[in-house]
Amino acid sequence: MHYEIIKNNVRIVLHTDTYEGWEGDYNPNDPDDDLLFRFDVDRLIDSEWQAIDDASYCTRLTVDLPSDTIYKALNHLLNEVYEAASQGNSIKKACERLSWIQADWLN
Repeated sequence: MHYEIIKNNVRIVLHTDTYEGWEGDYNPNDPDDDLLFRFDVDRLIDSEWQAIDDASYCTRLTVDLPSDTIYKALNHLLNEVYEAASQGNSIKKACERLSWIQADWLN
């Protein structure tokens, strides 16, 4: 599962490619575990998307969220990192903080 948003030279991707859950690897046999989204921030450099250092984190967003909430999350993430990311500045601290994002942040 994968969602993305792009603004000029910055892209945010929410995905489940790493199969992460509450305690590390997602365990589908554990009724208390949920598959969580990870976000990655990329910058367009010379017509190629390149991962920004220290800008990939697991979130507290579960994959069963409605799509409108997922897009609100993408917009929130983008708004928080866009200015620094687009200029090539470090977004590590912002991304660390944003790794705690959960659905109730978006109401």
